[in-house]
Amino acid sequence: MSVSKPSRRPGLQLPVVDFLDTSVFVEILDVPFMNDRRAEVVAEMDARLKAGVRFVLPTATVVETGNHVFQIKQGEARRRCADSFMRLLRKTALGQAPWVLHERTWDGPFLGALCDGGSTGMNLTEHAARQQLGTGDLSIVAERDLYAARVQAEVRIWTLEATMGTWAELP
Repeated sequence: MSVSKPSRRPGLQLPVVDFLDTSVFVEILDVPFMNDRRAEVVAEMDARLKAGVRFVLPTATVVETGNHVFQIKQGEARRRCADSFMRLLRKTALGQAPWVLHERTWDGPFLGALCDGGSTGMNLTEHAARQQLGTGDLSIVAERDLYAARVQAEVRIWTLEATMGTWAELP
């Protein structure tokens, strides 16, 4: 898998930034029954880091991952995973994780972008009607789009989900 594509301007290689989708983050966290590709994901993350890719942890990924952790049936496994999750969040807050938060507020323009479906070409209602992206995934797309509009970089979403993969790269 290619880590980055050449920029549209000859001779200039833009930095690459990957927003972490929940499907990737649960593998990194090692959430029980959602971790069957963990070794592959950890190796891929290492390869991307070595290639200079930067990672961003979107708000929806934190919320969705927390929901998955809290739904683990076995109490001791839930506690262990919640503790690991909390440690990762604390490392993120302290700038010690291999990713950063996209620090922004949920404001009117963001909610408008979410309702519009970001760069997917379908609004939230169309996604629901066609059973495409849910609100969490749409918020990751909208967050990525807002971030990409502010930086000089190739900004993507790293996902393991086929449907989300359709919108992983900007058009």
